[in-house]
Formats: sequence, C-alpha cells, structure tokens
Amino acid sequence: MKNKVYIVEDQAISRFALIEILEQNGYNVVGSAASADKAWMEIKKMDIDAALLDVNLAGDLDGVWLAQKIREAKDMPIIFLSAYGDNETLSRVAATNPNGYLMKPYNAPTLLTNLAIAINSFTRIRVSENKDRKSHYVFLKCNGKQTRINIYDIKFIKSDGNYLEVEMTQERFIIRDKMADFVAQLPKDLFVQTHRRYVVNREKINAYNTDTLLVGKITIPISKTYKAAIKELF
Repeated sequence: MKNKVYIVEDQAISRFALIEILEQNGYNVVGSAASADKAWMEIKKMDIDAALLDVNLAGDLDGVWLAQKIREAKDMPIIFLSAYGDNETLSRVAATNPNGYLMKPYNAPTLLTNLAIAINSFTRIRVSENKDRKSHYVFLKCNGKQTRINIYDIKFIKSDGNYLEVEMTQERFIIRDKMADFVAQLPKDLFVQTHRRYVVNREKINAYNTDTLLVGKITIPISKTYKAAIKELF
C-alpha cells in the first residue's frame, strides 16, 4: 500500500514539483495546499502517513502553526521544508518535535531518503510502544484524536458493519475499524469471542447460559460456532 502524503507549499511550481517527485516514486499525494489554514481544514479530516510543510507560507499563519495543530490532533511524522536556517526559525520548528528538516534547495534523492526514514522510524516507534503497552492500553482513533484507554475497562466490543462499538466501564466509543484488527491488539487470555459481532472481556461476565452472556445489564448472544469455547471458560 502506498504511503499517503500531504504537501503544504505556497510556491505553485515547487508544490507541483514535489507532487511529481513523490508520485513517480511510489507515494500517494492525497492533498496539497498553499496556505496553513486551508491545509488544516483538509488534514484534520484525512488519514495521512506524513506531512511535508513549508515553514514560511503566504498569509498570517505559517508551517509552524500548522505543525502545532497537527501535533494536537493527529499522529504522523512531519518534515519541514525551509529556505531559512536562522536560530529563531530553528527554535520555533524544534518546539513541534519534527521528524525531519530539509533546507532548500534540496534534490529528489535527499527528499525521498528523508521522507522514507521519517515514516519508517515513526512506524517502528509506534509498533514498539504498542507492544510495550499491549497488556494495559490501546489507542482509539475517535473524532480526529487518538484516545488512550485501559483495556481492562473494556466490557465488550460490538461490530456494526465498518464500525465498532467499544463499551467501557464508564463510556462508549464508536470507531471505524474491523473486529479482527482491533481484537489483535488485545490479550487473548482476557477477551473471548461469543458471536461474529461480539467480543467480550471475560472478567466482566456476570452470568451465563447456553445461549447468552450477561455483561452488566447487557445480554450478549452466543452463536453455535463459539458455544464450545465459551463452555470451557466455565
């Protein structure tokens, strides 16, 4: 699958050149903009693997402002592009914890190498973090934000087409995900599937019979496929 990149560059010639370089080298440029505010209106609604941001943009808002907005709401690598290397610019850029910084003019190999390193490093860090916290926490992408939840507070997960309903002890989340992908993050010894649409935290089960489970006041169905596995739990 191609990595999805968003480009923010106020010089049209430079923006089109970036798009051409990336698309010719296997990237999917999902959007581009000349201003920070227009870019943010689009980026906050999109699923993106990386953003290339020019520091100095036309208008009142610059690339550093945009990077701060992205950091507040999204989880992705950011690479800055700039013709300026003064201490003030570098200090403002550094405060956003960028994943790369390229001085203009740059060549295509340098751009592509830095982008690949940023995406690969970012992915490895996230995979490592997920492994470390697998037994305690997962992140839910909800309303444009990554929300950390304690897996022990999950009561059950219900699949509804392309969406999942994650029922917690105190709240409920609706997320866009597949059941198999989400459950793969959870410890197998804690969660059990009772139906093609339901996965239950076995520690939250209050009662059981051959056809249903009771989790709090919610009745969860047990399909024929999973009856034997459920019976072994009790």
